[in-house]
Amino acid sequence: MVVVSLSGCSRDQHDHPNLTTGEQLFNYHCAECHGVQGTGNLFNGIPANILTQKSHQEIVAYITTGTGQEREMPVFSAMPIAEAKVITDHLFTLQKTYDKNGSQIKQLLIEP
Repeated sequence: MVVVSLSGCSRDQHDHPNLTTGEQLFNYHCAECHGVQGTGNLFNGIPANILTQKSHQEIVAYITTGTGQEREMPVFSAMPIAEAKVITDHLFTLQKTYDKNGSQIKQLLIEP
């Protein structure tokens, strides 16, 4: 079921000159699976990417190459590194927002 759910998340097309901000790019490439707030969908096996402990560089590599890790998320191999960096910047912005409301949000993400 997870593989079927994730197939909709594989937008590895990058001819979208009207999308320039991290939020716009995140919403285009990531939000369909991870949600616009990055909270994921645990019922469908999609993790909250705002809870990642990866560094900026590790996230960019994970998005574009996914090397050295088992994964269910598609690799966006055609994504320019600059685009992955802007998306990662936005992810950290989302993460900071949730850190301010951390205990309440994490409880919602962890408990069914």
